Amino acid sequence: METTFEHFRVILLALFALFFTANIHASEPDRSPNILVFLIDDLRPDLGAYGHLQVVSPNIDKLAKEGVKFTRAYAQQAICGPSRVSIMTGLRPETTGLYTIRKDGRLRPNQPDVTSIPQLFKANGYKTVSIGKVYHSTVDDAENWSTHIKKLDNFYAIDGNKEKRFAYEAGEVEDDFYKDGKVASDAIRALKELKDDKFLMFVGLSKPHLPFNAPKRYWDLYDSNEFAVPSRNKPEDMYRLALTNWGELRMYGGIPKEGDVDDELTKKLRHGYYASVSYVDAQMGRVMQALNEMDLRENTMVVLMSDHGYKLGEYGAWNKHTNMELDTKVPLIISRESSYAKRVSGEASHALVENVDIFPTLAEAAGINAPKVDGKSLLGVLDKPKSQHKSAAYSLFNRGKIMGVSVTNVDWRYTEWRNAKTQAVQYTELYDHRHSDIASANVSGKREFEEIEAGLAVLLRKQFPLDAPSFYEKRHINNTASTEMVLSTDFTKDDTKIGPLYDFFDVAVRTERGNPKSKPATFGRPPKVNTVRMLGGWYNQDLTGDTYQWDGEKYVYNFAAATKRIDSWIDNDWDIFQIVLDNPPWAFQRGYTFVEEPDGAHYLKKDKVGVYGNGLPPNDAKAWNKYIQDFITHLIERYGKERVASWRFRVGSEIDTRPQHWSASREEFFDHYHNTVAAIKTVLPSAKVGAHFREASHKSKYVDYTGNKENAYAPYFITWAKQNKVPYDFLAISYYPHITHPHEMDMDTVYANQIAPILEHADYNPEASFEIHEYKFIVKMKRAGFVSVATSHNSAFFAMLSKMMLKQNIKEVFQWGNMRDGSYSPEAMTQLALHSMLGNTVFENATTSDRTVQGNRIDGIFSVRKEEEGMDILTFNFNNKNVSYLKPEPLTLAMKVDKPAGTRFQYRVAQIDRYTNIEQQFFNDFPKAMIVESQGGWRKADAHPTASVHNALNEEGQSVFHKNRDKYGKMDSLNWSEWQEGKTEGTSQHSDVIIQSLIPSFTVQKYEVRW
Repeated sequence: METTFEHFRVILLALFALFFTANIHASEPDRSPNILVFLIDDLRPDLGAYGHLQVVSPNIDKLAKEGVKFTRAYAQQAICGPSRVSIMTGLRPETTGLYTIRKDGRLRPNQPDVTSIPQLFKANGYKTVSIGKVYHSTVDDAENWSTHIKKLDNFYAIDGNKEKRFAYEAGEVEDDFYKDGKVASDAIRALKELKDDKFLMFVGLSKPHLPFNAPKRYWDLYDSNEFAVPSRNKPEDMYRLALTNWGELRMYGGIPKEGDVDDELTKKLRHGYYASVSYVDAQMGRVMQALNEMDLRENTMVVLMSDHGYKLGEYGAWNKHTNMELDTKVPLIISRESSYAKRVSGEASHALVENVDIFPTLAEAAGINAPKVDGKSLLGVLDKPKSQHKSAAYSLFNRGKIMGVSVTNVDWRYTEWRNAKTQAVQYTELYDHRHSDIASANVSGKREFEEIEAGLAVLLRKQFPLDAPSFYEKRHINNTASTEMVLSTDFTKDDTKIGPLYDFFDVAVRTERGNPKSKPATFGRPPKVNTVRMLGGWYNQDLTGDTYQWDGEKYVYNFAAATKRIDSWIDNDWDIFQIVLDNPPWAFQRGYTFVEEPDGAHYLKKDKVGVYGNGLPPNDAKAWNKYIQDFITHLIERYGKERVASWRFRVGSEIDTRPQHWSASREEFFDHYHNTVAAIKTVLPSAKVGAHFREASHKSKYVDYTGNKENAYAPYFITWAKQNKVPYDFLAISYYPHITHPHEMDMDTVYANQIAPILEHADYNPEASFEIHEYKFIVKMKRAGFVSVATSHNSAFFAMLSKMMLKQNIKEVFQWGNMRDGSYSPEAMTQLALHSMLGNTVFENATTSDRTVQGNRIDGIFSVRKEEEGMDILTFNFNNKNVSYLKPEPLTLAMKVDKPAGTRFQYRVAQIDRYTNIEQQFFNDFPKAMIVESQGGWRKADAHPTASVHNALNEEGQSVFHKNRDKYGKMDSLNWSEWQEGKTEGTSQHSDVIIQSLIPSFTVQKYEVRW
């Protein structure tokens, strides 16, 4: 099917809002921490840790001793909704234009393209959890929480209080009667469910927001008569709209609808506020105790913060809703995970910080690239609390047509009241806070403070320019798109050449059950086979395959069993690439005595027949040596010396997978390898020989007959071979990455942990080829098998693997079946795209970042064709922490070439994605394929979203698929766009080929550029 390039781009744009339904991520730990945030409503820094000794807050105080307490932290707007949107986006209210708690102040849908904290973390493989009041609106941004437990209504224990909506009560109840106790219980349950996952959890505690309802035990911590009544005096020359009539408090029962609150009620309300603080402190303590008891604290970063401050009768006013110091100043405590090597505990930071700084702080702590935000990460301050951070903190508050914008440098606060539309300044305020957070007089315009005011005005107008548009002008912010990924290379420099793009995906693995008539995807090449278990020793103990047998009186050869298999491959037009000499025939076990428990002398009875057959060394090494010599001689006599010399011989299969492939010791295998290789080379000195092991990081739990456990063999083999001058021409590992294990899909980690300890070992034979002899991208292993990834995730992953192989000079990756019913598997589609690039010269390339904001790894393979015909580029988009299909990412390719500016070029692009994947097309067309059986669908309950129809669907679903299979055609070719034209940009001598596009999640794109 032909698709024009413009149509292709339109389709991608239309798909921006589509997401894959499942979000599966790591069951294995990685180095990024869990994050737990306590977001508390209306909490000002009146806590024991902040020097307010009257307040009982032992759990918050304890957290301060475990981390860094910020004494100069500020909110950006002193009202719940906008402040929380600002926290969750890292953007100031004036950036988003969201200033109210009404629907027009919600993040969604007013700013659909702003990246939020849960959106970013969910896209990067975290389970995101919202419990209680996080956003002001329970529906705002809800789609970006993996678990979303909404905030509850207020509860009253005393009869009549609910109907009166009373402002406070002290109920004779347990903690979980009121809503914050329920929030804490929900958080503890969620922690238990998430203990094996990577999580970001926001626990939204509603108190000390009105009503001040808390169990009586917390009221009993205080005496109303101990609370002082603050001065009701308002600052001299204060702007008329600076304060409010505190309508929020007046909505509650027991509060006068006009006039001041008298002294007795003031004390009662302050009592209720602090009782609520102690109640919230206890709930926070419950969650922290659970975190510690579950051993999660070691890898969990904890943040305690408030959305804004609060007035408790100061100036004769209540609540928040102003730019005053009491309303904008907030507590902030951050405690790194206990395993963090540079963790600072029990220190105070006097750096000026803001709530907008939380987003980039959390992202950096998690190792995630943040989008463009207004905040600045605090991690540096956490490591060095005495360091400075900012010179000013900003806030605003709207009063209809008037907007108040404010700046503080801690000592002074300067505010301008402006026409919200024109920015014309209507009134100014300057308050001295060097000795108190309570302002006494507006000294704006006073001659003695002119220099201070002028300096603050410069700071304020830098953030709020006088020529800025109206505060209420509609804004559309897309801070994800601003982080466009650029892949660049320089084709003019020889030092950026990696080398030729060699054919590393041309060998198929086949066992004794392999059918020569079932061909792999070869793209016109003859199929090559690595034929396993050629000597016999099969699991089913079918002796017809054994090439060495006991006939009741003597040992006899049955080499015809092997040559019959070889002939079947050759007769069906296969090339023999490698013969594997692994399982010894069963006759080589004769004479062994087996025991039940390890005794150091006899093999274990349970290992007599391994998962794949005979995993024991031959009982007679001399007989084995002669047998191997005779076998090689037989092959030469039958097929000719030249032909057999072109074949390779491998000793063993993944030998350190014990006991499945080998039940003896490492030393015994090394002796067996030496003996086997000596036999081969006695007959055929030029023979290519090698071994196949597990990855270098392999850890084994198997206890062998000696009572020992042994881990990966390869590093030991390399040293042993060098010391004993034992040859190997190739050395291989297996690689079965699980899509549920992020670290197995991180190519840097894979190379560093699984390959480099072998390939970069000091004793490694530099002439030996390093290879991968078993590969499949899988969902899970089964006994002697696996469930493979059948979606476009597989295509993108193979492209990423290919880049690593070419960079590290890994010569081969042997594959299991990659074609079925005439259609290529997802990884074979990527190989099809690579096939026409064989022989091209590969160059290094740079990326703007390791990962995008969404957590995607976007990269490519850049190559130049022979005779300067043009370039071929293979790009991919993969995410090892989140299998969801996210928004397509903007992508720019920039390639420097030896052409003058203005040189014309043509290019076209083919895309391998979920819309070219037959099974995913079926899943899309038949919704029941993605609905579990218990809900009336066809999908098995334990089926991973990337599993094939065969593994994921019940019989009915499979039947429907097979009935409709033909309408999807075959997946065996690339669908190309129309050719597009462009001109290079740059100087006269060198110029750049620039191509801009979009790349969806788990997609491979092949670009052909021609002059």
